[in-house]
Parts: sequence; C-alpha cells; structure tokens
Amino acid sequence: MVYEFKKHDMVVTFALRDDTKRIVQLALGSETRTFELEEFTDFWLTMIEEGRKATSAYLESLGWSSRHRSKNDGLGRPRISDGKGDGA
Repeated sequence: MVYEFKKHDMVVTFALRDDTKRIVQLALGSETRTFELEEFTDFWLTMIEEGRKATSAYLESLGWSSRHRSKNDGLGRPRISDGKGDGA
C-alpha cells in the first residue's frame, strides 16, 4: 500500500518483507528510511506528541491557556452550547 503526499514530496509505503515482517518505507524527497511497522508507529506517535507540545507552548506564549480554550472555540469566539445562539 502506497500513500503519496505530493505537496510535501513524501511517500509512505507499507509492505511485507520475507512474507513475515511488516515494514514501512518513508521517503521524503530523495531520502528514504525503512522501519519495522512497530518502530514506525512509535516514531509517528512521538512526532504527534511533540507537535502537540510545541503547539501548546506556542499558544501559551501568545497568552492562551486551557482556561481560554474551555470558554472559547479556539478561534476567539465564544462557544455556543446547548443549541443556544445569540437569541435571534
């Protein structure tokens, strides 16, 4: 199975090696890395976790906190709940 992300010049290929070992080939541009499936899954989850940490730190540096997120929808607008709008 092959997934192409042309915008980023990235190709992810899932395959079997020796009919027993599942591998993932990650190609970014002309650089290719081969991972066992479990290793790739750990790598991808780590990327997601680190990305979320970086995003949270950035938002906090802008003055956003979890208190803001609970009151707003994240776009600077109050959250509409229980189907109630502005009364119109």
